[in-house]
Amino acid sequence: MLASAARLFDRQGYVRTTFDEIAADAGVGVATVYKYFNSKQGIVIALLEPGLNDIFALAQRAVERPQRDPGKSMVALLSAYRNLGGRNWASRELLRLTVFPGIGNEGVLTELVREAESQTQAQIRQLLANLRNAGRLNPRLPLGDATAVVFALLNQHFAMYMSDSSLSFAELFRRLSRRVRLVFLDWRAG
Repeated sequence: MLASAARLFDRQGYVRTTFDEIAADAGVGVATVYKYFNSKQGIVIALLEPGLNDIFALAQRAVERPQRDPGKSMVALLSAYRNLGGRNWASRELLRLTVFPGIGNEGVLTELVREAESQTQAQIRQLLANLRNAGRLNPRLPLGDATAVVFALLNQHFAMYMSDSSLSFAELFRRLSRRVRLVFLDWRAG
């Protein structure tokens, strides 16, 4: 059922996909789909949440073991997010539901997005604190402001990816990495 839903969401969009179509594609009755998922939101969460948990676990390892170079450390953290949890996160349609809640999806994943954004910002801030405590960042660097800058860069690049279908994910990440490293040139200690 989840594979059918992912395929249909990717092909025709979240809004236009119905429970009947998901059931037919999966070869089950519509009541079976409702039994396991009481809403399309429930299906999307079931598709995305396992990958999201994997992302945060991988990112946490980057936070706990920062590299010597602060810019490279942040790129390593952001690199964990670029994996986007596997095959279900590879769909731009499903990414739109998470990156742009409320646009064409009636805010279906607003709570999931808020939780993910909060955890992402917490990990960015934790890495910055670890780097500052290790003497690799300027001790006067305001962590809240630095977190906001890195998070804004991350969101800006995902927005570019979502709005430009010719932009590959690899190119998106290359641009993001370069810009993050540039920001860290001014934030280093000494």
